[in-house]
Amino acid sequence: MASKQISSEDGFVSLNVRASVLQKMLNGEVLHMTDIHCTCSRSKQVLKQLLLQAASERE
Repeated sequence: MASKQISSEDGFVSLNVRASVLQKMLNGEVLHMTDIHCTCSRSKQVLKQLLLQAASERE
């Protein structure tokens, strides 16, 4: 499956994460989507599409 590049206008996605969640991310631990909160609807859409793309590439 060809991957489709998805990005926001400036190349960044705005997220809010707790310090403990950031530590898990840096350690490569499994996270639950409820641990990550987008600060705007555009970032939420980009994150959703990136997660779907990542999941489809694993198969």
